[in-house]
Amino acid sequence: MSEQLRFDFGTTSLGTRPPSRGRTPVGKPDMLMFRLYPGQDVPIASAVCRTRRAYGLTAKPYDADQRHVSLLSIGSYEGVTLQLIGDAAAAASQVRSPAFDLAFDRIVSFRNGRPKPLVMLCGEGANKVVELVNRIAKALNGFGFGVRLRSGFVPHCTVLRDDRLVPEVSLDRPIISSMREFSLEHSTNGGRLRLRIGRWPLLG
Repeated sequence: MSEQLRFDFGTTSLGTRPPSRGRTPVGKPDMLMFRLYPGQDVPIASAVCRTRRAYGLTAKPYDADQRHVSLLSIGSYEGVTLQLIGDAAAAASQVRSPAFDLAFDRIVSFRNGRPKPLVMLCGEGANKVVELVNRIAKALNGFGFGVRLRSGFVPHCTVLRDDRLVPEVSLDRPIISSMREFSLEHSTNGGRLRLRIGRWPLLG
C-alpha cells in the first residue's frame, strides 16, 4: 500500500458525469466524492456570521467539518463495492500535485437549488484546484472510470443554505487556507451520511 495513503474501510461503504463502469443511479444514491477541507474555522465562521447579520439570513451555518471544496464526483451507484473503492483509492495514490494556499475572498449566493447555497469563492489558488481536479480525473481514467469533466467548474466552499439571496461581496480580507491533502468520501442517503475513506497528502 502506498505510503501516501491513510485508508479507512470502517463501514464499507466537480462535477463529472457518471463513469462508464458505474451502476444505474437511484433516488438516493451512494456517491464517491473527492474533496478538500479548508479548516480556518474562526475566520470563516466570523465572515459567515457578519453576512448573516447584514442580509437577515436565518439558516444555521455549517460546522467546520462540513465545510469543504468539492473536487470531483466519480458517480452515483446503487451501493458501492470494495473493488470500486479500492480502484478509486489506488488512482488517488498516483496523483502528484503540490500543496498550495487557497484564498477565499468573496461570498455570494448561488441560485441553484432550494434553499440557495451561500458560498465562499476563491481568488488566489483557484487555478490550483482546477489543476488538481484534472490530475485526479486523469488518474481515475487510468483505472477505467471514464470520467469526463464538465465545463464551468467554479471552486467554492458552501457555508450554509438559506432562501434569501446574498449578492457577491468582497470579504474585508482574504481568508488563506493551506491545502495539504485531499480526501475521498462515500456519501449515502442523499448526502446525509458521509464516510471519509482515505486521505492523501499533496506532494509536488
